[in-house]
Amino acid sequence: MVPTLDTLLSLPLPVVALLVLALWGTVALVIHFKVVPWICGADGRRLGRFEAEVTSQIALAFGLLISFNAVWLWDRGDRVRAAVIDEAAALQTVLDEAEPLPGRAAIYAAVTAHARDVVEREWPLLARSAATTDRTPQIIELRAAARSAGDAVHDGVVAALAARDVRIREGQLFMPRSRWGIVVLLGILTLVSIGALHGDAPRGRGLALLLVTLAISFCFVVLVVNGRPFVGDYAIKPDGLLQVIESAQR
Repeated sequence: MVPTLDTLLSLPLPVVALLVLALWGTVALVIHFKVVPWICGADGRRLGRFEAEVTSQIALAFGLLISFNAVWLWDRGDRVRAAVIDEAAALQTVLDEAEPLPGRAAIYAAVTAHARDVVEREWPLLARSAATTDRTPQIIELRAAARSAGDAVHDGVVAALAARDVRIREGQLFMPRSRWGIVVLLGILTLVSIGALHGDAPRGRGLALLLVTLAISFCFVVLVVNGRPFVGDYAIKPDGLLQVIESAQR
């Protein structure tokens, strides 16, 4: 599921939206021309009267599940963005606190080496869910330099590494397949229910399915786009770390 989602997200956002709409449009067409006539009969009267309350309850369940998953994705995205900001801010604090110290050159060099490693090696790994929280040689060197520079510098390094751990762990989480599967099944069930409600009115059924398909597609675009914080048009960039590197080299 993750490689497929990553491949989809690597495309421009309008293409992603069109693909999602095409997928659900195909489902709606199958329901309109095949499933509803099979369930309700050619004249749409086989089942008799289909109560609108049934459709409302299914749509409510679908909306609640979409909201639950969207909130989880947005909260995860906020935590990752906050960690990225905190990481860069902590490293900048290390530079500021080290400025008056006699050994500031070693600290500046260690911060630069670590930030470069994160930007050039670690950041691309985040997009493939391959990054780890292991301590790199650059981190070991940075911690060693910080220990001899006083509490303020050491605390800044500790804060930066803690934010890094959050960025890696939270940033590589993804919505489980079971959640995706239940959301998809509820979306299909919603379309079937809408179709059955208008089983005896093909034109009205077509319009209703079109509108609901658009709504479901919009919901899924939101889920997909927010599914991976380091992939796609809205991927988080290491701008703060690049500014830290620039500050260290002044």
